Formats: sequence, structure tokens, C-alpha cells
Amino acid sequence: MNNKLTEYIKKRFYKAAEDLVKNPQGLKIRLKKTKEKLSKQSVKDSLGAYVEDLKLFMRLVSAWITRKYTNITSESLVYVVLALIYFVTPTDFVPDFIIGLGFIDDISVIVWVLDKIKIDVEEFKKWENSQV
Repeated sequence: MNNKLTEYIKKRFYKAAEDLVKNPQGLKIRLKKTKEKLSKQSVKDSLGAYVEDLKLFMRLVSAWITRKYTNITSESLVYVVLALIYFVTPTDFVPDFIIGLGFIDDISVIVWVLDKIKIDVEEFKKWENSQV
């Protein structure tokens, strides 16, 4: 991810994500907004394969809120929440209404977060698979 986008994200979204991790009610509202936005076919089409990664983030946060899953570092959880906040913010680095480009930055953030927390993601997937 380019440095300008990284700095923008850290400056504008990291603190908000930290605050939401301390506020499960607010976090539930963000999850609801994420689900609503993700229910639109045009959004799914724009995100392509990354829809599944976003859904993974949503499941992880839901499991953490309900305390069914707590084996994640605070920092990793903040990054997951940051990705969700970024996704639901329509006027982010590249506004979502710009057809063809609006979700490129969202995808970049998803990939960036996945890369930063890949060990925690793999652990969550193992846990999730063991719950079946």
C-alpha cells in the first residue's frame, strides 16, 4: 500500500478503531453498517474476492464481541476494526461513489490489514473451523 494512504489511514482511522474496541455497542453499530453496505450487489461486485475477507473480519469482530473468541492481540483487533470503519466511510481516500475506482483503496486497506495480522487471521480460521 502506498505511504500516503498508510499515513492517511493511521491518522484518520486508527484512534477511532481503538475507541470502538473499547465500546462494544458502537462496534455493533459499525458491524451493522458494514453488513448493510455489503448487502448491495454493486458493492460486492466492486470488491470481488475481497468480500470474503471483509466477511471474515466481521465474523472475527462478532466472535470477539460475544467473547466466543478472544485469542487475538489488541493491536490486531484494532486493525480489523480499522478496516471495517474504513469500508463504511463513504468519503475515504478515494470516495466510494467514484465508479471503477471507489473501492480500490478499500481493497488496499483489506489486503494491508490481512498482511499485518496474518497469524491472527490464520488462528481465527482454525478456531472457526473447529467450531463446526
